[in-house]
Amino acid sequence: MANSVPRWWMCGNCCPPKPEPPEQKAPAPLPQELASLTEHLRHPDGETLLLLALLWLLWQEKADRKLLLALAYIVI
Repeated sequence: MANSVPRWWMCGNCCPPKPEPPEQKAPAPLPQELASLTEHLRHPDGETLLLLALLWLLWQEKADRKLLLALAYIVI
């Protein structure tokens, strides 16, 4: 154990150096299909809201998965 004192202490600093924050990359653009789906769900019309409410109600009642998938397909 030749040198057990941290290098930052030997340099005269009272605190260890703060690590550099990692670089944040810009999010990748969504494919056209996902972009249109998210736009459709952000600004739903009355029919979409009614189908989503029905879908949620049937989900809470543990309805058949095929029925839930069919309703989700109609919403999209």
